[in-house]
Amino acid sequence: MAAERQNTLDHAPKRGPQGQWLPGASPNPGGRPKIIEDIRDLAREHTETAINALVHIAESGKQESARVAAASALLDRGWGKPTQPLSGDDAMPAIGINGTAVATLTAEERAALVAGIAESLRAAS
Repeated sequence: MAAERQNTLDHAPKRGPQGQWLPGASPNPGGRPKIIEDIRDLAREHTETAINALVHIAESGKQESARVAAASALLDRGWGKPTQPLSGDDAMPAIGINGTAVATLTAEERAALVAGIAESLRAAS
């Protein structure tokens, strides 16, 4: 005799008529897996090494694309990623912030900012 099918409506998560989850129903009843938290904690133990590697690449990487990527990663971690504008109606202007202070910096100002962040990180470690 074949095993009972698991993909029937009886086994589907319970949703309301509009598709929202009903009280007591969850798409992930077991919650976040513990293994993800363990991996995150292990990765965070290497933060200082990773920042130092990014600083090294940003300052002396052989390829410009690697230096830019490393500098962007440092800026994102130090200042947060720039806000992305939202667009609504095509006839209306974009909603949100169209740029950040970092985005308006010249190449020299960005290099000085990265060097300053790198120095601060070195001094803190």
